[in-house]
Amino acid sequence: MTTPTGQPLPDPRTLTWDQANGRACIWCGQLLTTSTIRVGIIHYRLGAHILDTEVWALARSRW
Repeated sequence: MTTPTGQPLPDPRTLTWDQANGRACIWCGQLLTTSTIRVGIIHYRLGAHILDTEVWALARSRW
């Protein structure tokens, strides 16, 4: 999957707990406070378990 700007989203297995739970930027890892952008949803499954992750980024990160 790609972001609205065409960049590929990272593999969900490489994200930290904070990044996977929407508390940190998926690109730089900084904790999110203000000026955040919803990047999208990483669709991921492990057998019958759906492990989709909604990801966020700082407004100034890679945009």
